[in-house]
Amino acid sequence: MKKLLLSCLALIAATAIYAQELQSEANPQENPTVVVVRTTSPAETRGGYVPQNLPAVYDWRTRRQSVTISVGLPSVYATGFGGHSWSFYIPASGPGSTPSSEIFTGAWAIEYNYNVLWWLRLGASANYECWTGLAQTHDMSLAARVDFTYINREHVTVYSGLSTGVYSHIERATDGSVRGRFLPAVNMTPIGLNFGGQHVFGLVETNIGSASVLRVGIGFRP
Repeated sequence: MKKLLLSCLALIAATAIYAQELQSEANPQENPTVVVVRTTSPAETRGGYVPQNLPAVYDWRTRRQSVTISVGLPSVYATGFGGHSWSFYIPASGPGSTPSSEIFTGAWAIEYNYNVLWWLRLGASANYECWTGLAQTHDMSLAARVDFTYINREHVTVYSGLSTGVYSHIERATDGSVRGRFLPAVNMTPIGLNFGGQHVFGLVETNIGSASVLRVGIGFRP
């Protein structure tokens, strides 16, 4: 009797297990893979925060200010209104004679610029040119300038500009007399280029007016 009871229990258990397996095959329980996609909220991107999994993007706002120092060829104003020659220096032809033209010591400039928008830059410039020969002359200008930027990247900036201000030409003759003239300073920059690092960069610029027609220099950003 006991053997029969045990056989019945074993048969019931086996049947139950087999029925459960059949139900699992008929209705499989799927375990889908959950993929979590993290999006960057506007709050995270404010204040210059960039998530670790995204590449950093150049932000021109972090480098709004710059100061440049440059030197170059004479300006159109100096050769036009100042009466200077492009023959900067011709040596004396004989003993006791004087040079037939002046010595040009360079057109120097210092500028401050501030980016209001990525394409708009405001600034101020001071230009100085000195010529020595039979007389010594000083050509100076102070001007406010505006630049329009075509390319504003981390390592390259390409722009054109306009500036206006005051120009002075002062001449000291051999007899010690001094005379001068004052004119409105107007200058156009057809093309300018800044290139280099984040804090120190190079400068190449062309001008028509009161600034050097072609100058090179170095710039600094805080």
